[in-house]
Amino acid sequence: MKKTLLLTTALIGNLLILGSVQAQTTITGELKMAYKSVEGFTAGNAAKTNSGFTSERQINFANKGKLNNGLDYAAGFSFETESGTTDGTEGNFFNIISGNTTITVGMDHILNGDYAIVPRAGAPMNEEIGISNAASAVDGTTAATNNGRGSSRTGLQYSQSLGDNNEDMGIGVIQTIPSFGRLAVNFVPKTDDTANADDTNIPLAAVGKSGYSIFFVGDLGVKGLQVALERAVNEKNGADVVDQKVTAFGASYTMGDFSFGAERQKFIDVTKAETETTELGLTYKINNNASAGIGTIKTEGKTAAGAGIANDEEIKYLQIGYNLGGYSTQLSLIDMENVAFTETSDAKAVVVKFATKF
Repeated sequence: MKKTLLLTTALIGNLLILGSVQAQTTITGELKMAYKSVEGFTAGNAAKTNSGFTSERQINFANKGKLNNGLDYAAGFSFETESGTTDGTEGNFFNIISGNTTITVGMDHILNGDYAIVPRAGAPMNEEIGISNAASAVDGTTAATNNGRGSSRTGLQYSQSLGDNNEDMGIGVIQTIPSFGRLAVNFVPKTDDTANADDTNIPLAAVGKSGYSIFFVGDLGVKGLQVALERAVNEKNGADVVDQKVTAFGASYTMGDFSFGAERQKFIDVTKAETETTELGLTYKINNNASAGIGTIKTEGKTAAGAGIANDEEIKYLQIGYNLGGYSTQLSLIDMENVAFTETSDAKAVVVKFATKF
């Protein structure tokens, strides 16, 4: 048995060497640093300000080339470090490519709802503020977490990628339709499978049921237009009441130095509670290096029983971005009302960010 295993390992190694003659490997990275100041209000209406520096580091490894049968291939993975930990589930993928068709196995790689269809001069608000469903409450205290599958409604209700299952291990197809757009279909066998078991262990933690997503983005053959459509479903599991579902659609149009767009996202969580978010955005290209943008986000909610929630969560923002060449800078001024549908939870945030890619 040992000899067979050794022979098999050597054979695989030789095949990999032979198959990589035409390969090209690249290493890229990104570094972001920001100073954030958030003044929020607790349920007791007591003001509280949190401020300080944040940072995020990511390095990406990618390899592409041709297989022995003439098909193209690509593979890669990323490491992201933040909060003192390393996230090894970033951008893991194996792709087989034939013309305009790509078959992919991986996670955090396929087209998904994290696509920014609304034009902005900076990042989405849940990233800028840092108080999304999966982070912390508006006053800076720790909140219950919600990765998009759970029933928690603590913290900011808006999230650009709420409900997506692209960070679970899946099998998908990406089809490019020339002069029209790209369509991606992804199937996730188990929605709890984040591929974080080592290669010799069976991932016993991956016990969730299946999920799927369909995403389209393209210009439909119209210059300056971008359209995005998404549908994602995770089957109910365990004590879940219903399947988790997200439906989103949006469009943007660029005319000269102006870009404007809108998006609507409806999310139904496993308790049958709902959020419906509408975002409007407008940006202006000041020159080749500078841009400014304004936007508004309104999120309406329903309880698990279907009753409407009285206070809509509202966000207004102004962003200014400037490209220094090797560095990019960004200023965001954000005003929030009725965070988590709570009348006494308002907040203001100022974010100054520096970023570089290499």
